[in-house]
Amino acid sequence: MELDQIKKIWTESDLFKLQSQVSDSKVVEMLKNEGKTALAKLIRLEKISVIFLIPLGIFFCLISYKFFQAGGYYMILPLLFLLFTILAEPFEIYLYRLLRGIDFSNMTVKEVSERILKYQNIVQKSQMYGMIFFIPCLGTWYYMFYRLSHGLEIFWPIIVLMIFMCIAGLIAIPVLYKKLYFNNIDRIKKSLEELKEFEEE
Repeated sequence: MELDQIKKIWTESDLFKLQSQVSDSKVVEMLKNEGKTALAKLIRLEKISVIFLIPLGIFFCLISYKFFQAGGYYMILPLLFLLFTILAEPFEIYLYRLLRGIDFSNMTVKEVSERILKYQNIVQKSQMYGMIFFIPCLGTWYYMFYRLSHGLEIFWPIIVLMIFMCIAGLIAIPVLYKKLYFNNIDRIKKSLEELKEFEEE
C-alpha cells in the first residue's frame, strides 16, 4: 500500500512539474509576443521611412516650383531639403536594420534591451532636432512662398494661416512621436521587464 501511495505521489509530482513547465512556457511566449507586436510596428514605420524619405524630398521640390521659377537664392531651401533626405537615407536604413536585428527567440533580455535603448536614444534626439529646425525651416519656406505669391502686400488670412500651421506643427511633432514611436518602445520595454522578472523568479 505504501509503495502504491509513493508511486501516486511521484506521478502527481511529475504531472505538476510538466503542467508548470507548460504554463511557464505559455507565459514567456505571451510576453515575447507582446514585444514582437510592438517591434513589428516600429519596423514597419522605419521601412516606410526608408521607402518614402527621398520621394518626400522630391515632392517638396515639386510643391516649391515657384522657387525654381524665381531662381537665385529661392532655390536653396527646397534643394537643401532634398539633400537632407538623400543624406538621411543611409541613417534610416541603419535604424531599420537595427530593429530587424532584434530576435526575441534567440537573444537574451539584456541584448534586446540594449538595442531598444539605443534606438530610443536616437529617436529622442531626432525628435529634439526636428523641433529645433522645424520652425525656422517652415517659417522661411512660408515667408519666401508668400513673397513670391503676394509680394510686399499684407494679406492677413494667409499670414494667420502660416502662423497657425507652424504652431500646429510644433504640437503635432511630439504627439506623433509618442503615438508612433514611444508608445511602442514602452510596450517593448515593459515586456522585457516582465520577462526579466519572470526569469528571476
